[in-house]
Amino acid sequence: MTGRPRSEVADRAILAAAVQLLARDGYQSMRMSDVALAAGVGKPTLYRRYPSKPDLVAAAIVALTAGPQPEPDLPADTSAALLTLLSSTARALATPGGMTILGSLLAQEQRDPDLIAAFRARVFEPRHAVVRDVLMRGITAGDVDPTAPLAVIVDVLFGAILARAVLGEPVTKVWLTGVVDLVMRGVTPGQAVPT
Repeated sequence: MTGRPRSEVADRAILAAAVQLLARDGYQSMRMSDVALAAGVGKPTLYRRYPSKPDLVAAAIVALTAGPQPEPDLPADTSAALLTLLSSTARALATPGGMTILGSLLAQEQRDPDLIAAFRARVFEPRHAVVRDVLMRGITAGDVDPTAPLAVIVDVLFGAILARAVLGEPVTKVWLTGVVDLVMRGVTPGQAVPT
């Protein structure tokens, strides 16, 4: 006997409440009981899904950022695929409370390394992996030099968006296209700087 199926309504309510409370109160002040109350669910329902606050927060961030897009949904063109992925990341950071949540989480690194580990594993690493996959696909297609330092390229792309968000500047399509074009010029076969 498997019991009752989980309620998708409760799942969405829990994650939405967690995002709202993170943006309002920050990670340190957010309490699991407040999330349950705001979501309109009992604490057992919450803890069955998320046994700890780091688990809940990581899942809430994944929901906020919509996670990495599956590769089959991305354009075949390397530049267009990168633009699609980075636009999604920029939208997540621009979500009301997005930067507040990110800052609140990063401030917890010394106090709660498990939180940061979960955040990196569930949010950053999957996004980075998808971008690396797009670049690998670009190598196969001949768009990206096989000697290009892929880890550095991924950091440059995400770092540009993060810097823009920290400065409070909008990430427009024109700006983002310029970033992708600049990176692609640097990784064109014969132009890439080897590691």
